[in-house]
Amino acid sequence: MSVWNDISWVEGIRTPFLNFFFYNISLTGYPIFLFLFIAFGYFFWSPQRFSRVAMLLFISAVVNSFLKDLFQDPRPPADLMLDEGTGTSYGWPSGHAQIAVTLWGLLAYEFKNKFISIGAITFILLVAFSRMYLGVHDLGDVTSGLLIGSFILLLWHYAIQYKIYEKFDKFSWFFILISFQFLVHLLYPTHEGHEISNWLLGAMTGWFLGVSNIVIASNNIIKFLLSLISTAAVFFMMIFLFQLDELLELSGLISILYSYSLGFFFSIFVSWIIPRFWKLFNLAN
Repeated sequence: MSVWNDISWVEGIRTPFLNFFFYNISLTGYPIFLFLFIAFGYFFWSPQRFSRVAMLLFISAVVNSFLKDLFQDPRPPADLMLDEGTGTSYGWPSGHAQIAVTLWGLLAYEFKNKFISIGAITFILLVAFSRMYLGVHDLGDVTSGLLIGSFILLLWHYAIQYKIYEKFDKFSWFFILISFQFLVHLLYPTHEGHEISNWLLGAMTGWFLGVSNIVIASNNIIKFLLSLISTAAVFFMMIFLFQLDELLELSGLISILYSYSLGFFFSIFVSWIIPRFWKLFNLAN
């Protein structure tokens, strides 16, 4: 077994404290944390900035899911795994490592602050290492995730540098988005238990259409409290919609549209409904 695949070394460094530490580090790569973090950032810091973060994460997640189900690379042996949240997903490339680069890397790129950049790089490496420590990815999975995430971030940089977004109006970008999703559906390497997440695609569309410039409050203390309340509302809505998605056993086109519409509504709820709710009470402008 090559160094790229052998993670038997993790057993020699595991301790109860490190198990707890890296398990919690790894939680930051799962959907609940990601959605709540982006929602809070959207409410408290900047709707436009965190909408860019959201869209890049959606794209990165779709790319990662596609590659996993295309190559179907097995994960390390089950007796090494300390994280039961992987389900039936495949190993290559590491979604946590890839998402960490696109999330924290984009935030560092957006803020352009030395300390934020150092913190982002440190956290990216911790997330990547946590996946090997927990026995759910090998070095090859993690390295490829970091490289693919960096490549996506590089493409984003060039899109900003050459002002690609400004070259098209919103209707044109909506057409490009829907075409991209249709192409993904057409080419996706679907097999039993492994299909594209229509919920995720719907969330991507909803966020694109719902994003606004509405800023919650001007006082930072009030803004913080309202952002916490809003994020709590997002959490309960997300749980409700996830359960609703699993409630009905549908098939075919109806199943696709149903799941897609739930994801769409979720993003509209975050990006459009909540800001306008606060605006109704003169707590946003």
